[in-house]
Amino acid sequence: MTSQSRSHRLRNMLLIILGVILIAAGFVVSRAWATLDAVANGGGTTEPIAGRYNIALLGSDSADWRDDARIDSITVASVDAVTGRTLLISTSRSLTAFPFPATSPLHQLYPDGYVCPDQERQPCMLTTIYQLGLDHADLYPGSADPGAEAMVDAIEGITGLTMNYYALIDMDGFEGLIDALGGIDITVNQRVPIGAVGITDYWIEPGSHHFSGPEALWYVRSRIDTDDAARTIRQRCVMLAMLNQVDPGTIASHFFDLMNAASDVAQSNVPISAVAGLADLAAKATRWTVTTMTISPTASPTGQESYTFITAEVAAAVAAAEARDDGASSPADLTQDLTTICGY
Repeated sequence: MTSQSRSHRLRNMLLIILGVILIAAGFVVSRAWATLDAVANGGGTTEPIAGRYNIALLGSDSADWRDDARIDSITVASVDAVTGRTLLISTSRSLTAFPFPATSPLHQLYPDGYVCPDQERQPCMLTTIYQLGLDHADLYPGSADPGAEAMVDAIEGITGLTMNYYALIDMDGFEGLIDALGGIDITVNQRVPIGAVGITDYWIEPGSHHFSGPEALWYVRSRIDTDDAARTIRQRCVMLAMLNQVDPGTIASHFFDLMNAASDVAQSNVPISAVAGLADLAAKATRWTVTTMTISPTASPTGQESYTFITAEVAAAVAAAEARDDGASSPADLTQDLTTICGY
């Protein structure tokens, strides 16, 4: 393989990895290209659904996904299959009582929604679904990752969208990837405390910053004096900054560092055959403003009926994104421009 073709393939892989903000296909820059087979499990739906690719991005705070696994961040990238224009739908990990689709094997266990016997003191929340899938792997025979399949079922029940693919991202792995890129430039809009509960080591002040991998991870993970919504926005802005800074010059100057970056960044059910098409779509997506919406426990009426409300809002947001492609605006546009939020 020539250095030029390797560089092109590396850029494609980075577009997909960094495209968690755009097209979360979730592949890895690994030490040997042959290991890509271990990352891409295959099994996803390769044809667009209603003209879109819907990808569930699952972020884990730990590389050991099979030890009381919890998913820390949940985002759906809904991408127009022709133009690449992307809508990001972020979902709070604290959602409860959501329904599983009738086609899900978990619907049999929770026909009235994901509610535990002692829901008030020990609530069943979206963050625990990955482990639930592992505990009931027999319900997903032949699955390479029943935890991820269970998460997809839950996300489909919450949003009303059918997923083409999932990508499970190890947030720790991004630390090595950011360092391999030489760090990233971030615009901070609000000061963020860094430290632990009750202890603030220092503050990240508003303005322009150049973050190393560890600094970027501290920035997106900070839980002090903040909420899940603010933390989710910081995650999206860091990923958008990464994508904006992946250009041929960066790849050329950091090629070998990127080749040696963490090999466990992600795993996905995107088949190898779909990589090139998704990379091309990711490139198209960078031409457009990314829009975003957030689903949180306080964003709708409470109770089981709230998910009917949420799926209607998601459908309206998708319609608004498609209206932008048609050169029109939509009065039902419930989204925000991510580039404006992130200050880029």
